[in-house]
Amino acid sequence: MAWFESGEFYSLSCAVLWAVALVLFRKGNAILPPVVLNLYKNVIGSALLVLTMLALGTSFSPSERSLSDWLVVIASGIIGISIADTLLFAAMDKLGASRAAVVNTSYTPLVILSAFFYLDEGLGWEMLLSTVLIGGGIIIGTWDATARSSAPTRAIIYAVMVGLASNLLMAVGIVMVKPVLLVSDALWLTSLRMFAALPLLLVQCASRSEYRKATLYAFTPGKHWKILLPSALIGAYAALILWVLGFKYTLAGISSVLTETSTILTMLLAAVFLGERLTWRKTVAVSLGFVGILIVVL
Repeated sequence: MAWFESGEFYSLSCAVLWAVALVLFRKGNAILPPVVLNLYKNVIGSALLVLTMLALGTSFSPSERSLSDWLVVIASGIIGISIADTLLFAAMDKLGASRAAVVNTSYTPLVILSAFFYLDEGLGWEMLLSTVLIGGGIIIGTWDATARSSAPTRAIIYAVMVGLASNLLMAVGIVMVKPVLLVSDALWLTSLRMFAALPLLLVQCASRSEYRKATLYAFTPGKHWKILLPSALIGAYAALILWVLGFKYTLAGISSVLTETSTILTMLLAAVFLGERLTWRKTVAVSLGFVGILIVVL
């Protein structure tokens, strides 16, 4: 199989870029509210996708796609990008990049669970065991053992739930579009999902004065672009295209587990560039998560 038809190659490449993007997005969280950060990266990503489609001569309106195909892809973008990514940034703002990466190990079983309901793919005892292992890993990796009051504990639990909701919506968003993806140009589908996410984000960013101010600041050139532009370029363009290609050219479970290798690199990068401690809890948590992932895909 040629490299350009290898879902494994795309998924592993996505994992590397996504780990870098998560660290940059964590820095971006200190600059912008989650919903504004999501809008910024989607606007930049959309612009880059349009330029790429023009350069490659990709059709913006393929005649072979039905109205139902368009509606499914649009719904996927709203669910999996405009909502899920905002929740991801909100969770990461509270948990940090490394603990958010631990929560993200739930992505693979959620993809498989979504495929069971949406695509009628099989579901066995492996899923239950995987859920137990990954759930245990999330508790170990995100629990704040130094908290001296219930307030920090509640905040962590809330952030974990937000992160899980993000992964669930992300899984639903990509699984529901799988049948269309198999017969479509990946660049067209990726672009449409990105465009579909913009209206809801624009409404949200216009709804509050602090969001409007943050949005104006985000798109005004300045030193903050040193963080925001690379994060959008990597996370909302390069990694996103590779993620969709990986999902297209290999099985959903294999693509998911390879993409999940980003958790290890994210923890290492967060330790080096964000000063987040690489504790034994996080190491054990990621190990349990990977065991759980391997159980359901092997």
